[in-house]
Amino acid sequence: MPRVAVTLGVRAHVAADEATLATFRRLRKPPNDTAWLQIAEESALARDHFAAAGWLDDPRSYHPAPPALPQPQMRRSRVAQLRVERMKFPSEWAPPDGVPGRDRWLSYEANQVGRATVLRHRDPGRPWVVCIHGTEMGRDADLRSFHVRHLFAELGCNVVLPILPLHGPRREPKGSTGQLPSIDPLDNVHGLAQSAHDVRRIISWIRTQSPSAIGIQGVSLGGYVAALVAALDEPLDCVIAIIPVTDFPTLFRSQSPPALNDRLAAILEPATALHSVVSPLALESRTPVERRFIAAGLVDKLIDPVDQVARLWRHWGQPSIHWYPGGHIGYVVRRDVRHFVDAALVQSGVARPRNDD
Repeated sequence: MPRVAVTLGVRAHVAADEATLATFRRLRKPPNDTAWLQIAEESALARDHFAAAGWLDDPRSYHPAPPALPQPQMRRSRVAQLRVERMKFPSEWAPPDGVPGRDRWLSYEANQVGRATVLRHRDPGRPWVVCIHGTEMGRDADLRSFHVRHLFAELGCNVVLPILPLHGPRREPKGSTGQLPSIDPLDNVHGLAQSAHDVRRIISWIRTQSPSAIGIQGVSLGGYVAALVAALDEPLDCVIAIIPVTDFPTLFRSQSPPALNDRLAAILEPATALHSVVSPLALESRTPVERRFIAAGLVDKLIDPVDQVARLWRHWGQPSIHWYPGGHIGYVVRRDVRHFVDAALVQSGVARPRNDD
């Protein structure tokens, strides 16, 4: 990791991250005493269930191949002067039988419908880019944060933006406990598994559209999901993890106020075991190392660059990585990150060079 000069711009990045973290702490209320007791009991029971099923020894076996997605429902729409299509399909993912928290997860009705926004050119044989959003995203603003107009019009790609579980229109009504990420290990594992399942179903649909190449990029939570999908699905032409999370139990402890540390420490062992079945650090990526890319902020205050990002870099065989002198929220305004993503897509054959007419 290179050193970073503490400039006014860097201080602004840090301030933005700290403000965002404070907002998360204020809006995401911690469980009450009864809920904590339930979390501890369910986590212990689930750890034993996962061990007996063999999933802790073989995490890949926890993820059966999702059914194909031949004909999702598509509806035309317009966003920011762009013609898009709204994709809907039944997720068809459920926690395995007998796993604690299964009924609670299935009670999140809006979450059972998979959704995505699609931009595609009329001519076939185009490359496709799947853009996976981060926490509290999953809205039309994602088109701007992923520079979708640039990907579509200048780089010549078709673009898909999946909406992850419990985000955007998949979010439960106000007052529901369902959220992703969640301090509840089981809800978190269920949400991550369903995220990978839904994205893989969308990729199966893309493969029916005569793609010349398929790449995925994800931000933060989306970076985690992108890395997980790259480990579970057939080899992709490119996978880019931007400011990725890699270890949620550790992340929760580092981000939570001191009053929660003892309770989080009490469930750390079962939580870590449960997360191993959905961890990109527990699975080998099927996408070749020369097609893996990482971008990360040197002063990121939400995702620790050493504890989170560097672990994925080592696990991935030390692929190309771009360290930028900024924070977590500020990635979206960094031109160097955008140029790094462009170069990764072009190098991998997913996008055409910008001067290619």
